[in-house]
Amino acid sequence: MSLFESPSWIFSALLVVVPTILICSEILILVRKWIPVQDLKANHDVAGFTLGIVGVLYSVILGFTVVNVQSRSNDVAQTIHTEAICIADLYREAAFFNPEGRDAVRKSLRDYVQYVIQKEWGHPKSKKIDLDVQKIMEKIWNSYYQVSLSDEKMKIWYQESIGKLDSFLNARLARQFSSWERLGGMMWTILISGALITICFMYFFGLERLRAHIIMTALVAGYISFMLFLVFSLDNVFHGPQGIQPVAYNEIIELFNEWDNE
Repeated sequence: MSLFESPSWIFSALLVVVPTILICSEILILVRKWIPVQDLKANHDVAGFTLGIVGVLYSVILGFTVVNVQSRSNDVAQTIHTEAICIADLYREAAFFNPEGRDAVRKSLRDYVQYVIQKEWGHPKSKKIDLDVQKIMEKIWNSYYQVSLSDEKMKIWYQESIGKLDSFLNARLARQFSSWERLGGMMWTILISGALITICFMYFFGLERLRAHIIMTALVAGYISFMLFLVFSLDNVFHGPQGIQPVAYNEIIELFNEWDNE
């Protein structure tokens, strides 16, 4: 079972944070056994100054990365809401079409939403257009050809629907393209190497009280590992404990059922 199949994000985070703390603490104990405290104290002036520089640089990079992935996650959520709103509008406006066109439009929209929830959501995607969903999209477009425009009012609703149909397609493509975006290998190399370097500097200090030294190292290692877990979670927008769920699509199905009964 993968990390992001865990029951909750807290448990998933603990799977990352706790082993990191234990490993870093054990390494510190070994360093203190091998190197006398007096030898470590000789490093304090240079190590403290260098750690200040490294810590500032790494905190800036890590903070920028968190803001970046959080902003991207928020943009994807907004795109999903836009897509769901367009679908709901199209389904509602189909009530003003002739019965044959209305039924064709609503059935194709239902098929699309069901496909997104059941087959598309949460499954890893390669960087290519899903051909199966393209067939459903084609049915949606073709369903509008079955609409007979009998009066001017219906023409107005039809024109509005065509405009929203374009917006719906744009939102879908934006969502799909966003699902392909990830932090590059170079960025992850900087984040992980920066974390290792920052934690390693804790081993250059020699505190008289080993317990206090272990606690400080554990706090630094735990906090950094949790931040990296957060970045990884937000970077995987549609997966994991922080992944966006198809709540909006489930809600519009409830609206479909209500509108069908009117």
